[in-house]
This record gives sequence, structure tokens and C-alpha cells, in this order.
Amino acid sequence: MATYEHILVDQQDGIVTLTFNHPENLNAMTAAMGDEVTDVVRTLNQDHSARVLILTGAGRAFCAGGAKGTLQSRTTGGGSGNSEPPKAFYQRYLSVRQLEIPTIAAINGPAVGAGFCVALACDMRIAAANARMGLNFVRLGIHPGMAGTFTTPRIVGLAKACEVIFTGKLYTGEEAFAMGLVNRVVPLEKLMDEAGALAREIASNAPVAVRLAKRALYRGEADLLDAALEVESEYQAHTWTTEDAKEGITAMTEKRAPKFRGV
Repeated sequence: MATYEHILVDQQDGIVTLTFNHPENLNAMTAAMGDEVTDVVRTLNQDHSARVLILTGAGRAFCAGGAKGTLQSRTTGGGSGNSEPPKAFYQRYLSVRQLEIPTIAAINGPAVGAGFCVALACDMRIAAANARMGLNFVRLGIHPGMAGTFTTPRIVGLAKACEVIFTGKLYTGEEAFAMGLVNRVVPLEKLMDEAGALAREIASNAPVAVRLAKRALYRGEADLLDAALEVESEYQAHTWTTEDAKEGITAMTEKRAPKFRGV
């Protein structure tokens, strides 16, 4: 496995652990980090010794979503100019959905916005009890992205997805488990042990059967996901041009409640 600048990759006994590795900014997403994720996916799909992937974050966060500077710059572009870059950005990280092996997100801390969307793109999620996670897009004045409107209702059902997306609330691990957003919740100190145990249980099974079972479970979803990304890119590009988006990002930077006016 190659050495990367923005992520860590470890492979032992068929279990691959991919760690977002920018703890100094809560593992905020960048295009460069996403390119490395895409490269790992490409490599693992050619590696028949790999059986399960665990995705987690270095330090105290899983992933804080888009880098703050990137979010601020998005409010200065025009709608049509903003449309394609978000989709291209999403696809880097959503490449985890193209993995032929099962994926487990081990949510060790804040997983916010697009950062939580990547966890939702995994097959399973285990969360630390004190982790905070949610899709806070509307609280920033922007439309959800990173396939959040696609994955969330498929995991928790439409009504709960509406609550998650329309409120933009951040949930604790316990609350997320109660809603069905995560499969399991454990104390932080036991998180990686629990993820590892689940990964080993899966890895002990017949790998061809497991890969084909995953393919069957997601059969026909690729085109639907691509269509969802088109819509999200278009709608998010529009919201980036609004005064509410500027207010939402400014309020986040100033650590105050936003005052949205619907313009």
C-alpha cells in the first residue's frame, strides 16, 4: 500500500483501516485528501486479500466536513460556476461506495455535514457514545450535499431523514443509535475494538460470497446515486448564491446563531 500525505492506511489480516489524518483541523475535507481516498479504493478493488475496510479519523474528530476556508470561498462564486465542483468533490469521497468489500465507519468524534455523509456512505457505522454527528447544512444556509439526501432516507426511512435534514441537529452517539443512524454505540475507549471485532467476524466468512452479497444489496443504486448528486449539486449551487449562505458561514465563523431572512 502506498504512503499518503493526508490519510493513514493500515492493512492486517485482510482488514484495512483508513484514517483521515489532519487532526489539527478536525480532519476537514480537502480535494487532496479525497484524491487519496479514491486511490485507496482503486487499489483495494484490485486486492483480493482485502476483506473489510474500517474508516475513522485521527485525533478527537471523525471529520468536520468541508474546510472552513473552502466554505467561505463558495459564497463568492456564481451559481453555474459552483455546480460542477461540488459534484466532483463529492465523488472523491463517495468512492467508498464503489468498494467491493464491506465498509465500517468508526465514528470517534465530531462527524458533521459532509463528514457525516461519508460515514452514511459506508455500509455500517459504529459510534462513540460521546461523538456528535449530523447534517448541519441548513443551519449554514446551504442545501445538503455529499449524497446526504440519498443515503439518509435509505438508512432511517423518510420521516426520520426529514427530521435529520430539516433540523440540521447534531446527535450524540446514543441519540444516533436510537434513530437508527448508526448500528452500534460504545464508549470511546472501546470503539476501535468493537469495529475490529465486527470486521474480523465479517472477514472470517467466504470473501467471494460476501462481495457478491454486497453487490446484490446495492444492485441498481449507482444510477440513482448519480442522479441524486446532480440534484444536490444544482440545488447547493443555488443556495451558495443566497444571502442566507453568506450569513450562515459568517455566523459559524463568529460562533453565533445565524439570522436567516430567506433571501
